[in-house]
Formats: sequence, structure tokens, C-alpha cells
Amino acid sequence: MKRFIPSYLYLISTLLFVGLSGFWVKGAFAQSVTDTIKDIQLPFHVTLEKSGNIRLAGLLFDSQSTGLNDLVKKGDRVRVRLLSDKPDRYGRKPAHLYLKDGRWVQGELVREGKATPFPYSGETAFVRDLYLLETRQAYSALSETIPLNEFAIIEGRVIDVAEIKGTTYLNFGNNWRRDFTIKISKKAQKKFRAFGFDLPTLKERDVRIRGWVFQQNGPMIAPEHPAQLEVIEK
Repeated sequence: MKRFIPSYLYLISTLLFVGLSGFWVKGAFAQSVTDTIKDIQLPFHVTLEKSGNIRLAGLLFDSQSTGLNDLVKKGDRVRVRLLSDKPDRYGRKPAHLYLKDGRWVQGELVREGKATPFPYSGETAFVRDLYLLETRQAYSALSETIPLNEFAIIEGRVIDVAEIKGTTYLNFGNNWRRDFTIKISKKAQKKFRAFGFDLPTLKERDVRIRGWVFQQNGPMIAPEHPAQLEVIEK
């Protein structure tokens, strides 16, 4: 299966592509700085001598993840690519981190199944490259075991696209009161259009969605960012 990126993003993704080499991932950014690790706080928080507190961008928070300890330790020299100079409420700036040998830390964690990519606000850069490395299995959109009230990755074929009072629904089963649905608010639709998505044309297309599942008739995900949705080309 091949994952789809809206057409006008192909040039951008080509320029910013993160190269794969052998069984590990190399970072490929021109604008970065060399720094030294002062402290590590699991799952994805690192304190650096010059850059201060950072969080590994593009990774779903998972309090059980310990994979970062397998890749870095205090005193290691690393390359840092900051995505923003504005810290979050915990004082951490989003960044991509690279080892001395060029390996991309986020890429390594995802490839080894020790982290899951997620496009948090301000952290969408290069998240689709992380999707290509992902090993986590998706639930079928027709599965009766889709978990509720937790994060999940779900894929299947859209059989109908409906718009009701400005909200767009991507339906995967014949019974919308029971089957899985993607709900895209009017506000979110503007972001989807800006990313090159034409939602009505997703009918009869295979897609993959990631996000938090809640119950509204059947199980449902309401993505806030278009990077949560992928079109699968077979």
C-alpha cells in the first residue's frame, strides 16, 4: 500500500524528505545546532545545554514508553532542529533530535515500535515521514473491537460522504448508527481544504485515521488536523 499526500505537498515533501539508509534513519536538515544532553525525562523530554528543554516533536505521549533511554544518555552530543522558539506550558520547545551518527531519534523510536506518530499542533512537520516507518497495526473500520475513549489508528474504505448542517461525515458501514465514522467539523474543513483534501472525493477511497475514539451512535473520530488522515493508494 502507498500512502497519499495531497498533490501540492509533493514538492515540499521532496525538499524536506527524511532519507532512509539501511535499517536506520538519517536526519536531513540543514538548519540545526549541535548540543549536549544534560538530562532525560521519559517519555520524550530532553534538557540540552544550549537549547534548554525540548520535547520530541510528532510523537504521541505515552507514559509507558522507555525507548528513549536506549538511544541517548546524559553527555551525548546531538543535533537539534527546533520547530518553534515558543515553549509549551511546561517550558519545552518542540524539536527533532539526531544522534552523532546521523540517526533520527523520532524515526528510530517509531521504526522500533517504541513510539507512535501524532501531529500535535505545531508539530506536523515531517510527521508523514514518521508514518512511513510505523509498525503499529491499524484496526479495521468494520471491526467490532475498536476501542472507545482511547487513541486508535483505524483504516477502511469510505462508502459514503455526507454533509449535515455544515459537518462532514465519512461513513464506513451501512449503519451509521452503529458503524465507525469520521466527523469533520466546519472549522476543521477549512484546514483540510488548505491541505489539498476534497472531502466528497474520498468516497470509495481507502483511508487511515488516527485520533481519540469516542461514542456518537457508533465509534467516531473527529480529527482536528488533516495530517491525522491519510489516503491509501493500493
